[in-house]
Amino acid sequence: MTDARHLRVQLTLLAPAAGGRRSSLPAAQFQTVLVSPGRRHFPAAVFPSTPVVPGGAAVNCEVLFSEPEAAGHFPARTQFDLWEGGRKGYGTTLGVLSQ
Repeated sequence: MTDARHLRVQLTLLAPAAGGRRSSLPAAQFQTVLVSPGRRHFPAAVFPSTPVVPGGAAVNCEVLFSEPEAAGHFPARTQFDLWEGGRKGYGTTLGVLSQ
């Protein structure tokens, strides 16, 4: 992976009672999978601006895909899911930084 981030997104985690994670995502690099509207799964590193709390408010994040062409599946205003063995959150693409 290179250091050039591909997307700026807003990410929300589901509450644990709704099947979400039990722990927050730290305000540091986090490895996960993003699911495009076409239901394709793309490994990604997510960089939250602040911790993302399950059931809490949306947080702005940057995304770095392991395969840069994945960014083409997430144009601005695209809604997507965060996947960890099941849907654990959702988000919206705010902008494409590079492809």
